[in-house]
Amino acid sequence: MINTLINVYLPHFFDWLIETSLMASILVGFILCIKVLFRNKLTPRWQYMLWIVLMIRLLLPWSPDSSYSIYSLLSYSSSVSEVIPKNIPATENIVNIESDRKVELESNSKMVTKTSEPEVKVSSEKQTTFSLYKLALYVWLAGVIIVAAITFLTNRRLYSYIKKQPDITDEQVTTVFNRCKQSMKMKKAVSLRLAGKIASPTVFSFFRPKVLLSKKHMKVLNEQQLQYVFYHELAHIKRNDVAVNWIMYSLILLNWFNPILWYAYFCMREDQELACDAYALTFIDKEEQIAYGHTIITLLEHYSYQVPSLANLSRNKRTLKRRIVMIKKFQKKSYRLSLLGIIAIVAIASLSLFNARTTEGKEKQEDKVEQSKDAFQNAVDTLFGTEEKARKEWGMSNWQYENRTAFLYHAEKALTKEEFENYVQLYKEVLQIEKKGLVRLNLPENFQGDIKEVKEERLSTENREKLKEIRNKTTPYEDKVGRYLTYTVEEVQQHVDFQIKRPTYTIKGYTQKDERVNYYLKIKPEFTIELEYTNGKGNYTISQSQVFGESKDPFSHQFIVPENIEKYELEGNQIFYATHHSDSNLQGMKMIVPAKGKNSAYQIVIINHSLENPGEAVFDKNVNKEELEKIMLSMLK
Repeated sequence: MINTLINVYLPHFFDWLIETSLMASILVGFILCIKVLFRNKLTPRWQYMLWIVLMIRLLLPWSPDSSYSIYSLLSYSSSVSEVIPKNIPATENIVNIESDRKVELESNSKMVTKTSEPEVKVSSEKQTTFSLYKLALYVWLAGVIIVAAITFLTNRRLYSYIKKQPDITDEQVTTVFNRCKQSMKMKKAVSLRLAGKIASPTVFSFFRPKVLLSKKHMKVLNEQQLQYVFYHELAHIKRNDVAVNWIMYSLILLNWFNPILWYAYFCMREDQELACDAYALTFIDKEEQIAYGHTIITLLEHYSYQVPSLANLSRNKRTLKRRIVMIKKFQKKSYRLSLLGIIAIVAIASLSLFNARTTEGKEKQEDKVEQSKDAFQNAVDTLFGTEEKARKEWGMSNWQYENRTAFLYHAEKALTKEEFENYVQLYKEVLQIEKKGLVRLNLPENFQGDIKEVKEERLSTENREKLKEIRNKTTPYEDKVGRYLTYTVEEVQQHVDFQIKRPTYTIKGYTQKDERVNYYLKIKPEFTIELEYTNGKGNYTISQSQVFGESKDPFSHQFIVPENIEKYELEGNQIFYATHHSDSNLQGMKMIVPAKGKNSAYQIVIINHSLENPGEAVFDKNVNKEELEKIMLSMLK
């Protein structure tokens, strides 16, 4: 369970967080621009409400697309891999254009040899074991834990300290306090407690709010000034500021790495104080506004550190100046509903709470593909020509031709125009040298695989050195294409015609170890999603893909003896169950899920081997036919 959480759910959450943090940063800039443009038009209440839109943006797990989203206007890309690159497949795994893989299949009691297409292993144990993506993930997680621990300990100590403080029983102070509560129609039970060493008047807690007041202020403030203080602090309670502070701080805690959001948090706290002043002033006569301002200045001479569980007076000089100006110009009617404020909030919400329309990105991509058809086709014509020509000149199989041209297709999309032209030129030079070492294999003309291959030992030393030099030059380009061809499960879901699912049932003692995306390289790649489960010794792997033929089917690769394969139906789905003919206890099950609605038919394959060592299995009596059926059925729910 913990393994699944760390390897599956945590990366998904991290991806969402990075995307949301980027969008929120753009929104902060947008809000600050609005505040500058309308600083004399928007009242404090509505300036504060702008930050609530930011909080909602950070909270949204999903939002619909819109053509009017600010992220569309700024050509925002939602791909985390553009921010933090994930594991990059090794160049030799991207497209193996020099070797064929042959598998022996037993059919109709005759041994025949078929050429199988190489599957690209996007995620491989041979890759860098500790990627930049994982490093970023663990650094972020460590930061969250540290900041959360500091916050927890700080507030725990604060809570313990305040809990020890007695309630205020001074009759004069409590009378003023109760009168203010009654005037503001306070429904919550709010207590009045001594603040101890906390310097300024403060509201503490949300569920059982307390107004904290020091002994010093009880002595130096007169009845009128106490009234101003209580109005301000009770305004925090009426407006649920402590709860808002906690929610916002928790979101900032998750985004601790983003200084823009920290700045936004402090700006929100400043605007919160102005909004509270504005609300408190609605209960004070106009001629008392200056006196209210003087009281605020007096109290701000004392410093109090802001924590999310407190809603206290802000000490910042710039904020103080803004507050005094606002108090001086305040009019009661300005706190009411403002048409400009409503328009500003609705406009910002409409532009920022929706994601960029993905179809626009697709349309742009389609335009790019249309424009680049000539470049791609010219490259194919230059390097290979038609399929018939490639077969005749290079002895190239159909799938090899398709594989190479597909790589060129994706290379044209991944590389810049100049890079692609350079790559094609280098590729052409490689082929010109390889042609000198090309030999025909002793195979029949109608053989479906490659009938010619390059023997580098037939090349001169000079040509071999030159070939090595050119291949080194192509490596950066192929690495870039490799990054482009790296997919997450979520990205694959947009490319396949069936619903990718995870089992709700796992064999007792097993937890998810890995999640991978592999594919057969085509212009439209054919994907296989693999989930590996382990109990520390034994493993089983679940593969989901379109319905493959024998050459690509992982089930057919492992179980080639028809007599060992049992066929039957399970709840209307075709099942193939097989055990290996040896004593290895290798067993597997394949289920064909029929097409339904918009979803095409697809297959689920479970084999009790490791992705690291395919074909090898550890004996485990718990991995049996009955358990495999339970897993299959759980993936249909």
